[in-house]
Amino acid sequence: MSYIELNHISKTIKSKPILSDIHLNLEKGHIYGIIGSNGSGKSMLFRAICGFMKLDQGEVKINGQQVKFGEELPVSTGLILETPGFILHQTALENLRYLAEMDNAYNEDLIFQELKYFGLYEHRNDKVKNYSLGMKQKLAIIQAIMEDQELLLLDEPTNALDKESIERFQSKMLQLKEKGKTILIATHDDRTLQGITNELIELNQGRIVSAQ
Repeated sequence: MSYIELNHISKTIKSKPILSDIHLNLEKGHIYGIIGSNGSGKSMLFRAICGFMKLDQGEVKINGQQVKFGEELPVSTGLILETPGFILHQTALENLRYLAEMDNAYNEDLIFQELKYFGLYEHRNDKVKNYSLGMKQKLAIIQAIMEDQELLLLDEPTNALDKESIERFQSKMLQLKEKGKTILIATHDDRTLQGITNELIELNQGRIVSAQ
């Protein structure tokens, strides 16, 4: 049994097909790259996996359990989807604490470890409104992994990151893979995935055009 099963899922919005007969079986402990231009369906695929929208056809299963619209996912999941939303007048640490406590999963040691890894520890008490785009993106990555989540869905996680930060992100993903995490990374630039993925899946106009 595959860890994530997408069984012929389709979705149309305002007469426009945004996902068309997507069928995938994804294994636990692998890193998958989802590539395609803007509007190719990458973000909508993640929304489907998370149960954030009703499907017209097909079903999604994670760890053998069906994902249902609006219900909690079967496994702990870290998510970056579109623009990260933080409380701008609060500090980075206050934001992370707030998000983790919502899941009763606040682990200060792990959060400090990741803040140090991504170079934000010295800025942990700065208000997020004073962060650069790159710093906000690093903070988004940290919130997606700070609860030791089993499944990661990361949409354009390296936006606004410099070369060194991208390399640190890649190294972190490989570390998490070694711990058995399952990771899906959507990007329009497959160069950020070089050397870290088990499989690249290309989308175009809501369809899978290649998987290798």
